[in-house]
Amino acid sequence: MFNTEKLKTFSWINIGNPDHDDFERLHNDYKIDEDTITDILDPDEQPRFEIEDDYKVIIVRFPIINREMDTLWHTEPLSIIYSANRVITVCRKRCDILDKIKKDEKTSREEFILNIIYYIAESYLRSLKELNKRVINSKKALQEQIRKKELLDLLEVENSYTLYMAGIKGNMSVLEKLEKVRGFVKTEENAELAEDARIELSQGIEVVMSYSKMMKSIKETFESVINMDSNTYINRLTMWNIILVVPTVVVGYFGMNLKLPFEQYNDAAIAIFIMIMILLLGFAMFCQLRRRVI
Repeated sequence: MFNTEKLKTFSWINIGNPDHDDFERLHNDYKIDEDTITDILDPDEQPRFEIEDDYKVIIVRFPIINREMDTLWHTEPLSIIYSANRVITVCRKRCDILDKIKKDEKTSREEFILNIIYYIAESYLRSLKELNKRVINSKKALQEQIRKKELLDLLEVENSYTLYMAGIKGNMSVLEKLEKVRGFVKTEENAELAEDARIELSQGIEVVMSYSKMMKSIKETFESVINMDSNTYINRLTMWNIILVVPTVVVGYFGMNLKLPFEQYNDAAIAIFIMIMILLLGFAMFCQLRRRVI
């Protein structure tokens, strides 16, 4: 769907949820080549900056909740195609970040594009805070009872951290290339905006690294707890196995076709049988308790 906004120094064409007809119009009316359109269609396209004959292409990635992907907290590419008097933004999904840019922040192509990168950097920080809340909730639930659901939630968050780190670093690389383009950061306001965007992206990288370390610590802690619980259960099963084996061995021995002592005295035989089992069971339990103390 094409939305056109005529501004003071350029026109902004925003294409959200594009279909085949939109790409045909993009190719025929705006002379965008098929290779660029193919890149726009790729959901896994990584951030980059390219210079074509009649226009320049910027691809950045922004955070989004995508229920169609295995990882809920995902990233999507946003393509920015700009020329002398036009800026075209194309996104496969709805990009709410573009709605936050005010009219006075679109005085020039360069300022508009830098604001897009800045607001994307801010959105990463907000999404990271939400992910951290999810980690804290899962941690509290795991402290009460270790369940599969919370462990899978932590795994999903860890995957999101990986995607966010790739997106933020890619956007940082794009920003550095734009700053080297002659005349792109030509005013003091644009230079300050580029610096603000750089600071936000740098903070995003630091936050992802910090949260990833915390996630690793949580995983290692609960892995140790699970291993300790497993060892406890194995020890208990071993002890009960010994307890159950002892009567079987004693009964099996007395059940053999052998001449046994005190066989002519039924009461004495039963008493001896019980005493042997008690002694052997006591010895087995003593060994288990001694192992725990050691």
